[in-house]
Amino acid sequence: MPEEKTGIARKIEVAANVAIIVTACLVAVFFVRNYMAEKSDQRHTIALGSRFALENINWEASRKNIVLALSTSCHFCNESAGFYRELVKECETHGVRTIAVLPQTVSEAQSYLTNEGVKVNEVRQAPLPSLEITGTPTLLLVNNEGKVEHVWYGKLPPNDEKDVLAKL
Repeated sequence: MPEEKTGIARKIEVAANVAIIVTACLVAVFFVRNYMAEKSDQRHTIALGSRFALENINWEASRKNIVLALSTSCHFCNESAGFYRELVKECETHGVRTIAVLPQTVSEAQSYLTNEGVKVNEVRQAPLPSLEITGTPTLLLVNNEGKVEHVWYGKLPPNDEKDVLAKL
């Protein structure tokens, strides 16, 4: 025959059950908030179809332009260097101009790109937020009117790398 729980044992059991329920609710709230933050924090960047604000660029010089928004301190940029080497070679083959834009000075940027083996047509210095770019790396396909046709964010998975190359 089961023994009846004493008053103290019953109180401990109830307290433990309440603590478990409260902990489970807090964990659920934590995961929901993180999920919602990721959804609402979709990278805000320049809108497709808008004119790219990089100054003193003759967009008409090439029917297509790839802009690489990078930073010397971005580890995802470093990890993507192999793809960027392939990309600039493909751009050269297809007559697509490549422009690297970094927040660092042009000399720092050129040194960085040289060390990574990424040989672009032009290197520019600009504060990326002024170009409506909030994170690096960001790749943009800009047409000969200076309008953004496509944007890719971050270290790209192989399928997105193929998409970039296909749009050249």
